[in-house]
Amino acid sequence: MAGMVVQHNISAMNANRYYGINNSGLSKSLEKLSSGYQINRAGDNAAGLAVSEKMRSQIGGLTQGVKNAEDGISMIQTYEGALTETDSILQRMKTLADQAANGTYQDDVDREAIQLEFNQLNDELDQIADTDFNGVVMLNGGQMADGTKAIDGKFDYANGTKAATKLGKGDVNLLDGQNWDDTDVAKNAWAKLNSQWTRTAGKPETNGPDSVDITFKFNQADGTWSAIGATEGADISKVKANSTTDGGFSVDIDNVTNVANVVVNQDKLGNGDTITLTFNNPANGVSAPTNAGATVIDDTNFTEGTAAGATKLNAADLTVTLDTFIKGKDSEMTEDMDKLFDLLDGATVEVSYTDKATVSKDMKITLTDGTVISGGATTTITVGNTKFKFDGKTAGAIKVQTAANTLVTLAAQQQGAANADNSKGSIQYKLGFEHNTYDKAAVPSVEVAKTGKVSIANSNNAATAPLTYTDELTLQAGARTKDSVKFSFEYSSSGLGDLKANLNCSSRADGLGTSGLNLLTQEDANAAIDKIDNAINKVSMVRATFGATQNRLEHKIANMNVTKENITSAESRIRDTDVAEEMSNFTKNQILSQASQSMLAQANSLPQNVLQLLG
Repeated sequence: MAGMVVQHNISAMNANRYYGINNSGLSKSLEKLSSGYQINRAGDNAAGLAVSEKMRSQIGGLTQGVKNAEDGISMIQTYEGALTETDSILQRMKTLADQAANGTYQDDVDREAIQLEFNQLNDELDQIADTDFNGVVMLNGGQMADGTKAIDGKFDYANGTKAATKLGKGDVNLLDGQNWDDTDVAKNAWAKLNSQWTRTAGKPETNGPDSVDITFKFNQADGTWSAIGATEGADISKVKANSTTDGGFSVDIDNVTNVANVVVNQDKLGNGDTITLTFNNPANGVSAPTNAGATVIDDTNFTEGTAAGATKLNAADLTVTLDTFIKGKDSEMTEDMDKLFDLLDGATVEVSYTDKATVSKDMKITLTDGTVISGGATTTITVGNTKFKFDGKTAGAIKVQTAANTLVTLAAQQQGAANADNSKGSIQYKLGFEHNTYDKAAVPSVEVAKTGKVSIANSNNAATAPLTYTDELTLQAGARTKDSVKFSFEYSSSGLGDLKANLNCSSRADGLGTSGLNLLTQEDANAAIDKIDNAINKVSMVRATFGATQNRLEHKIANMNVTKENITSAESRIRDTDVAEEMSNFTKNQILSQASQSMLAQANSLPQNVLQLLG
């Protein structure tokens, strides 16, 4: 037991230590009661804090996930509501098709009136398909009703074209590969078109009209072309249009294939568009550079040899021979041959002589475009799309040839009998080719007519709406990466007919196949009935997808809410203050703090007892 001392007051030190402990406990109790949390810092419960923070993250994700799913339901209801009206339009179309299929109507009056409404309904399908939710478009397949297409998911109204689709002559090209350019083929095809034309005996292809116009019509429903009419009594039953991948078609006439080949800007194609091809009578022939009358128009430029008096002898001539191929077959001439003869008309030929009996192989031709061709070898030049060969392997001669025929032969005569000194040198000759200009009169020409389906109301050149496009929807409906919900339109059904092969969520007229329908004839109207049923089935499938997704999201929302509730309860047990328990701790710490304070005062007064001994 310690004696009575002044230097150290152990009792006061002990009372002060407990006073600090009790005040700290009281402070923590006040903090927990004030904040409502029993964990206010990591030191309060390190493990509990880590678990609680993870739970808080999950709760926050679930809270936003519920909002996201609810937004998704709002979007789905917007699109599905638009499709409700699409269904109504298709039902009306079905009624119109049934009406037009009845035999009590006139094609050129009654059915045309029905078609007017049908066209307007198709336009409205395109407009409804442009429905957006918060600037996001999902139902139009990436093309607005005014023709603007989505590029990288954006409708670029600043730079994109917004004009209504319209097929014009500039959207049609005739390929060079068509066989009507080949007169033998054309004559064969011409003879198939009509056996009733007036003919010359033994030449069934030579007479008949100067030309025939054959009109082809586009059916957007299946992307095919067909011959629908011809002038001059031509037999269109012999004419077949074969659709090509570029939106155009090639033409066969009976067993003569590919007599014409048409490429079309398919982005501007509409149902009922027509293209008229004019087939000229091949017996009229092409005006070609035949019987060209090639001559040497100048041979006076003789360069003297070693002797001062060297002269050109009369026998040293250049002959130009046209092959019988040119003289007899006007129709087999080509535009490239015409261009070749232009290069030869005015060309210079230089022939060198080494002695009186020899013509040098180095015969040289300078064409009018400056091209130089030397003898002694074979030189090939390309004119237009044709390769022409200049064969100079024979001394003193050059033959101009195609792959199959010799066109022109240039041959130099020997200098003649004279002494060696006055026969050396060279002579220049200038060529002259008088020929007809090649005329493409027999090549089919194209006329285009538009039986448009797109109304001017769908052309909005002032539109600037910043819209985006998607064909699938992804919703973040949960707290984790894996909790996203994605749905698209990838399914098929036999009830969709020809739409099942390329099903998407497009509810545009072309996406539903109704833009390719017309009710202008009883047969067309009858065929349209089942096509419209397919479109109705497609819209039903799209709406069913929306409905199924909405139901799924509603279940997901319910699950997220109950999960959020349970995790919140668990997090509360870890983090929240138990007020009753903590109030007991507070009362205890408060009493202990007050007691320790009182005892500290008593302990501080103990050293004063020493004064009694000193008194």
